[in-house]
Amino acid sequence: MPTLDEEKLQEAFARVVNQLLVDKDMLISVMLENIEKAFCEQISIVDLALIDGELKELNGELAALVKLNLRTGIDDTIYSEEYSRIGGRIQELKNKRASVTVAEIARQETFDRMRDITEVLRSMDTIEEFDEELFRMLVEQIKVINLVQVEFVLHSGVGIIETV
Repeated sequence: MPTLDEEKLQEAFARVVNQLLVDKDMLISVMLENIEKAFCEQISIVDLALIDGELKELNGELAALVKLNLRTGIDDTIYSEEYSRIGGRIQELKNKRASVTVAEIARQETFDRMRDITEVLRSMDTIEEFDEELFRMLVEQIKVINLVQVEFVLHSGVGIIETV
């Protein structure tokens, strides 16, 4: 497959940015909406306080089970089944809590990055030449459609087709 000229890609990127800057308020709102939708689809809002409450309760049950076993010597099969059930639920909740926390951190980092992009876009009117820092800030990937067209896929999920 033939390669595209880097200079032409850079010129195409500059044209894309200038197109975006014409209606930057609309672009900014679309970027923020897309990010919010993506995170809402990925994360069901979970109340961490509920998870923590259930974890505390289960840890209490587990401690009570161990004490009961030490005092009375429960049947090993019953003890093992109950211990496994409680321990399994505790692990599920810990995993759920960790994934919610990681997702929230990722969401916050993405919003911070979008805030930075928003500030940069609002401060600009046009660009005259390729700006590598702006490119890295805005573009997630470039898809080659054919020898004369490419699609700049922005970090916000917006794709813009441009002629090279």
